[in-house]
Formats: sequence, structure tokens, C-alpha cells
Amino acid sequence: MFWMVTFAVHSATPYKTAILVLGLKKNRKAVFLKLPELRYLTYIFHILQNQLIKYTESMADVMTYDLTTIDSNTYVESSPTANRNIPYCQLFEEIKTFT
Repeated sequence: MFWMVTFAVHSATPYKTAILVLGLKKNRKAVFLKLPELRYLTYIFHILQNQLIKYTESMADVMTYDLTTIDSNTYVESSPTANRNIPYCQLFEEIKTFT
């Protein structure tokens, strides 16, 4: 079966609104954003993209650190090759609140 998905952006000038529409007829969903909100999202998009890239790059290091520290009562240093974008001291404290 072939599914067709459409995406459209419209602007409503009197209300300074952007309308984002996804889907067709019965399955159609719309989101209404004020134009300043849409402009703000475009300004911060690259920041969010960079944060997501750093997060996905560090997932393996975080999982390794979690498994190493889950049974520890004292702070454990991260490995020298671990991603430095993660605050491991804070992560250790968070892990200890759950165990």
C-alpha cells in the first residue's frame, strides 16, 4: 500500500500566524505558531541540532559510566577517553538518587 504524506506551511497575515499542516483530509494535523515564535525556533535550531549530536555521541560513554558507578558509594572518575561534554560529577549524584 502506498502512503502519501504532505507537508505545507501557510501564513495568515492578519493574525501574523504560521500554519504547519501535515497529512491529508481525515488524518490532517495542523500546528499554529505566531511568526515571532517560528522565527525564534529557526534561530535556535542549530543549537538544538548541535546538542543532539553531542548527546548521541556520548550515549555509549554515559552507559559505561552508569554501569561502572551503579554499585559504587564514592565518586568514580570517568575514563580518559570519555566524552568531556558530560558533567560526570552531576551524573554520579543523579545515579545515586536512583540507587
